[in-house]
Amino acid sequence: MCGLPLCAAQAIADELWLVELEHDDGIHLQFQGAEVERGSAPVWRQGEPWAEPLRPGDHLSLLVADGVATRIELLTARSPTGAGQWQRAEDRLQSFDGQRLVLANLGTFPLDRNIRWVNGSAADLHEGSALVLVRSADGILRRIEVINPEE
Repeated sequence: MCGLPLCAAQAIADELWLVELEHDDGIHLQFQGAEVERGSAPVWRQGEPWAEPLRPGDHLSLLVADGVATRIELLTARSPTGAGQWQRAEDRLQSFDGQRLVLANLGTFPLDRNIRWVNGSAADLHEGSALVLVRSADGILRRIEVINPEE
């Protein structure tokens, strides 16, 4: 898989996650409400191997198969994110009109009653809310986790 663009490599893995790193102990990568085994996945940055350690706050694009990272891409402002192909992603709310979310990086998502809310509800949303979104393999929004509903 070396040198393959992330979107091309995705066909080999189960899920694409767009996340912000909270902790890396060398064995597990931890994010808001989730963690994956780091495994032996190499870290890439702009298509090149990256030898520096990952730090809390780094924005990552991960390919995850059965709870194990198979590829780790350190995102930069110019990195392609595969924004239309993710299954789990973190983002900030720009606006909410009661029927759809407009997110800073991922775009607009309509809401329906089948969405499962974790740690809050639509009533807790405001501009700047940190959210974790989970979609099914066919791209349907299934779950929204409100990170800090009291903020």
